[in-house]
Formats: sequence, structure tokens, C-alpha cells
Amino acid sequence: MDKKEGSDLFSTFNGTAMPTLVFLDGSGNEIDRILGYLPPEQYQVRVAEIESNVNTLGACLQKYENGERTAHLLFTMAQKYSDRNESDSAKKYYAELLESFPDVDESMASTARFELAYDEFKNGNIDPFNEFVNNFSTSPMAQQALSLMARFYKGSENKVSELGVYARMLALYPEDPRMLNGYAWRMAEMELNLEDALVKARYAVELTAADKDFQAGILDTEAEVLWKMGRFNDAILTIEKSLRIDPSSDYFMDQKTKFVNAKKEARKHVPA
Repeated sequence: MDKKEGSDLFSTFNGTAMPTLVFLDGSGNEIDRILGYLPPEQYQVRVAEIESNVNTLGACLQKYENGERTAHLLFTMAQKYSDRNESDSAKKYYAELLESFPDVDESMASTARFELAYDEFKNGNIDPFNEFVNNFSTSPMAQQALSLMARFYKGSENKVSELGVYARMLALYPEDPRMLNGYAWRMAEMELNLEDALVKARYAVELTAADKDFQAGILDTEAEVLWKMGRFNDAILTIEKSLRIDPSSDYFMDQKTKFVNAKKEARKHVPA
């Protein structure tokens, strides 16, 4: 299958993630799908279920039509519609889940609340995301919500609100290297709060000492901040740390070249 054919099929079946495996019946109708990678044993179990029409969307709908109303069934149906990118149907069952089972466990509740808030967000209403972060700040989806909010404000060039989102991120996740790194990089782009961005980037470097590949990317952020501060020698020394971790990275080498050229350019403007 060539890339165009694969892309066309992905669009035809409303793909939301790669890889996506879609299982069809003899008439070409979808039975179910698997998103992402599963460990071999889980994959075999899931394929066997689909072949037996167990835990498929059709099987779930049949249970629903027969009067079954459990939190697990509603949640499963909502997720399956979400996997198919049928957001209206997913929203219906997420809403029914929360209405029928107000004390449902936090994992289901947070996923349902996030998906409903995300649907509102796509229509320009950011308030449900704010409420979600307030109620589920320990959920990884809260970080995703904040990142989406920051991107929204960036796109609308609302710097004040964007900075407010980053301040909220740092207050909620002061030890999270991804949050610290994202903040530092964005401050470098905006050329704002560079001293604080440098502190945050360096702390993120400390936090990722056990994950050198991750640390290499954060060192790049530190170098970028130093470059924006005009500290070219420090930027070069820092990006060289990234290159020692990943010597084959063309990106890191391009970054070093950028910093070296900036240093040369700055020297031209130094009075003799």
C-alpha cells in the first residue's frame, strides 16, 4: 500500500491515531478497531474478541438496546465512538455516564469530563477546561488541557492569558520537567522572563539526569534561552552537551552552528 492510499484510508475511516487497525466484516462494515500498539499477548486477546464479536461497538450497542446501563458499558461505548472520531455520539454517552453515575471512579470521570471539555474547547469555549484543571489537577489530562489552552492563546496572540496559563502550569507542576521545559522554550520564543526561563530549564536538566535522551532536548532549550540572552559562549557549551549525548543529531549541530554564527555576528558590532 502506498502512502497516498494509506492516507486516503485513514481519512475514510476518520483515523485519530497511528497506527490504527480497522476490522471489517464481509460487507466492508467496521466491526471494531485497535489504536496504537498493544503487547503481543494483549493484541492476540483483543483480535480474538473482535473475531467473536466480544467488546465490539456492535456488541456494546446490543447490550444498551437490551436495557443494560452500567458505568463500564457507557464508558466503553463513548471511548469507541471517540476512537472513530464520532464526537457527537461519544459526547452523548460520556454525558449519560456522568449523569447516571455521579460517583463513578475518578479515572472514568476525569476522562469523560476531559472529552466533554475538549469538545467545548474545539468550539471556542475554554471555560470547561479551566474547570477541569481545577477539579482534576493530578490527572495527566490536566496538563494536556493547559497545553491546549496555552496553544490557543498563542494562536490568538493573547500574551497576557498565555502567560497566565504558564504561571498556572508552574504552580501546579513545579517538579515536572516537561512543563518546565515547555515554559522555558516558549519564553525563549517570546523573549520574555529569560532569567526565570533559564532557572526553570536548568532545574529540568537536573530532574532528567537519569534519562539522557530526554535531558539532551532540555539542554537544547537551555542553550536556546542562553542564545536569546546573548550569552553565546554558554549557549555553545550547553548545546555541546546535547551533542555528546546524541552526536548524530543534525538538529543539535544546526543549533550549534546558529549559536556560533550569532557569536561571530555580535563580534562585528564590537567597537575596535
